Amino acid sequence: MKKILYLLLLGFFGPIQAQFVEKPFTTLINREKAAALKKLLKQPLIDTGNYDVKFHRLSLYPSLTSRNLKGEVVTYFEPVQDLTSLSFDFNDQMLVDSVVWHDQNLNFTLANNQLTIDFPQTLLSQVLDSVKIVYNGDVPNTGMDSYTVSSHNNIPVVWTLSEPYGAKDWWPCKQELTDKADSIEVKIIYPKAYDNNDMIAVSNGLISDDQIITDDNTGTQLRVTTWKHRYPITAYLVAFAVTNYSKFTNEAGIFKSFPIDNYVFPENLSQAQTDAENFVPLMNYFETTFGHYPFYDEKYGQIQFLWGGGMEHQTATFLINFSRSLVAHELAHQWFGDAVTCGSWHDIWLNEGFATYSEALTREHLDGTEAFDSWKQSASNYIISEPDGSVYVQDTTDINRIFSSRLSYYKGAMVLNMLRLKLGDTAFFNTLKTYVIDKNFSFVKTPDFRAETERLTGQNLEEFFNDWIYGQGYPTYEIEVSRTAASQYELTVHQTTSHSSVSFFEMPLPFKFIDDNGNSFEIILNNTQNDQQFTVDIGFEATEVMFDVHNDIIKGATTLNTALNLGKDKLGIVQIFPNPVEKTFIIKKPDDITISKLEVYNSSGQLILTYLETLDRYDISMLSQGIYWLKVETNKGRQVTKMIKK
Repeated sequence: MKKILYLLLLGFFGPIQAQFVEKPFTTLINREKAAALKKLLKQPLIDTGNYDVKFHRLSLYPSLTSRNLKGEVVTYFEPVQDLTSLSFDFNDQMLVDSVVWHDQNLNFTLANNQLTIDFPQTLLSQVLDSVKIVYNGDVPNTGMDSYTVSSHNNIPVVWTLSEPYGAKDWWPCKQELTDKADSIEVKIIYPKAYDNNDMIAVSNGLISDDQIITDDNTGTQLRVTTWKHRYPITAYLVAFAVTNYSKFTNEAGIFKSFPIDNYVFPENLSQAQTDAENFVPLMNYFETTFGHYPFYDEKYGQIQFLWGGGMEHQTATFLINFSRSLVAHELAHQWFGDAVTCGSWHDIWLNEGFATYSEALTREHLDGTEAFDSWKQSASNYIISEPDGSVYVQDTTDINRIFSSRLSYYKGAMVLNMLRLKLGDTAFFNTLKTYVIDKNFSFVKTPDFRAETERLTGQNLEEFFNDWIYGQGYPTYEIEVSRTAASQYELTVHQTTSHSSVSFFEMPLPFKFIDDNGNSFEIILNNTQNDQQFTVDIGFEATEVMFDVHNDIIKGATTLNTALNLGKDKLGIVQIFPNPVEKTFIIKKPDDITISKLEVYNSSGQLILTYLETLDRYDISMLSQGIYWLKVETNKGRQVTKMIKK
């Protein structure tokens, strides 16, 4: 999905400790709402499933100074069943001049943004056929920025941007996320020059032909540039742009060398060439991390335009500038979004969460752990700024929700980070590589990604996906840590959730113990139930315990209560006697400790008894045999202790 810049993410080249503001992505949300129409309701056409697109040939005649566009689209297709008609998505404000099939002009209707073509005979299933659509008109300004005529430095610039539903505004196509054309050809016919500036047209794939012709009617010179793209592509990723671009090229690739072709406004060329120091390192890092650049036989194109961010058109990314963060996000989409495309807008996180997390990975790789940890903390703070919201989009008629940066982008990214914590680095990154290979050039949905991950790791991820993808909200932790022996510590983890859709978030929890002599001990504890207790032996006496030190988990403010010293002046000396308990017990404690409250929990974490005053002896004869937890509130903190009722 397109990405909007937030102050260039606070200037990515500035100090790595820079933090996001509380809600940094308001601009992104507003722009994407505008780009998709606030009330747009897109229902699948009832009959576009009866054919399979094989190839599109687009011949386009754009005006450089108006929204007028003349076009001819030849589509090769195979019926998946015998049919007598088929439909394309096409804006009904455009004019269709003719539809031609085997040199015959066919009957057609254009209404409700649907072009329906009637054939004079039945087309047989699995038999390759083709149809040519000739059209023209002023491309309607639907509010999606799907077709823009603007200028830079007084020079015209034309570009397209079709995600999610804008392709139909400027060419007849099949927009549903079910069918990719096997390949495309895009021919752009346009004035050779404007005010003595040579014009250049850019599209998907590679240039197959570029020539100058003379218009027979006006005598002016026209340039005809033909681009061919020989990889499967969905309709919203087809694009072109025209202006007086300056071009420079970098070579990249760790498996096979291929070009990064950069098309830049001449007035921005110097800055772009400076920014280009990031292009090859980013491409090589992503190839190492995700596998071969999916379109390595062609190019990776970066084309400047004036829209406030970027859009990951396949092999032809459009960018407002070449800042590292924006380049990283859109480049990652070539794997996640283009080669592997979400199969519905419910699953947009499979595009946007992955690309956003890839931004964070570049921080980890190029700037180090501290910068990565800072990014995760800021992202988590933004996510928990509201108590609800799932990564999975329940209502795809709500455009605001589809393109929620808080949920689809940043919560999606942090869920991937938590999956990495759960699986471990080796299994996580191996899964991403294999996922791209297995699903390359196809559509995927959330269950597909889960099934692939489970297959590759052998883990059951039902609870994880239910909690973090389909469920809403986040957990808040209250953790008790007490020293029970020379180097042994007990940890009790209590959790509350911000939304009722999830009663408990199962999650591995990372802890770090340190002492004053430089010793450290790190452990990940698998938290599967509330008020779960863990016992760990760290091999030394800790002076500090830290939870989630690298900010890997989405969570509310954590309360961490510790009793690390066994000395008589510390809370850790509060003891139950006798233990196990038959009927009654007493509390042994130093004189300077006063008890304000005592609570008894069963092994499931349910509160069953509360004492608000200090007693000489506590009666639990009414309780059945088993293990209980005693939480003691004192003037020096809180202690949780195991109690056995016999």
